[in-house]
Amino acid sequence: MKPFVLIALLLASLSAWSQPAPDAPPGEPLAPVARAQVARELARQLRDRYVFPERVKDIEPKLQAAAADDADARQLAEKLSAVLAEATQDKHLRVDAMPEMPGGAKAEAADMAESFRYTNYGVTRVERLRGNIGYLDLRQFAPARDAGPVLAAAMAMLARTDALIIDLRRNGGGDPETVQLLASYFFDKPTPLVDIHWRAGNRIETHRTTAKVAGPRYGQRRPVYLLTERRTFSAAEDFAWGMKHRHRATLIGETTGGGAHPGDFFRLSPELGVFIPTGRSVDPVIGGNWEGTGVSPDHAVPAAETLTLAQRMILQQLLLTEKHPEKRGGLERALAALDAPAKP
Repeated sequence: MKPFVLIALLLASLSAWSQPAPDAPPGEPLAPVARAQVARELARQLRDRYVFPERVKDIEPKLQAAAADDADARQLAEKLSAVLAEATQDKHLRVDAMPEMPGGAKAEAADMAESFRYTNYGVTRVERLRGNIGYLDLRQFAPARDAGPVLAAAMAMLARTDALIIDLRRNGGGDPETVQLLASYFFDKPTPLVDIHWRAGNRIETHRTTAKVAGPRYGQRRPVYLLTERRTFSAAEDFAWGMKHRHRATLIGETTGGGAHPGDFFRLSPELGVFIPTGRSVDPVIGGNWEGTGVSPDHAVPAAETLTLAQRMILQQLLLTEKHPEKRGGLERALAALDAPAKP
């Protein structure tokens, strides 16, 4: 997989099935020499790879101090991550206890692939709601090569709806190529999205919607609403930012998590690894990104209320122009059902 493998996805695929819960009892303490070596290697990796090297140029003494006390791998990861957060305020940059799998990189890649398959490449629910509103619950932007056919099937099912809701409330991010793939369904012509400025080679990777999509294009005329919350992160924010600032979608919910620095996972020791942002997202049209601030919704409501509000707003919008008596009746009944008191 290319860079920008979000740490949430990486952890889920490599270790969620085998790692202890956050309240698990401590493991075996790491030897002092091992802890010092991890701190030293982390400082080196940061100097060589981190997108903002000036923020970490003098960080090694702080990392060594954090590694001085007895700690198992999980505890050390937490201590080092706290130092990184204080120094950089970067929400992607973190150390995790992630033991190497027997079989090495090949076994880890197979485990990752199985995790993506098991979660259906992020496509959790596809439904036609009352009033002919489409609904897509997307939990991650899985690698485009595998997610593409699944997203194409979902979009084919939703192709004849009159409006669409995409639920990003539990989406922790993923592959920017998949962001580009999905966004392409909603624009009638190639449109600039969010670029990535990589530290290595001072290179800019441009992203834009594609002229062709697999299956029917949803197009640019029908309403699209995105549901967000604070757990909406990284590549999911990339999608939300692009759709909002290209005036293609209305965002409902909470401000997103605020992680706009893509990168990759690097190993520090057999027990520990670090996700290091090696680039930064840049909007070529309006400038800037959502790092530290998140993507703000057009209509701010608690996450639990977003789906109902999105349906109500869409139904009211469709009723403004719908002339067909049968369709109007269906829209009015759907709106009334939303406002009906819940059954005990």
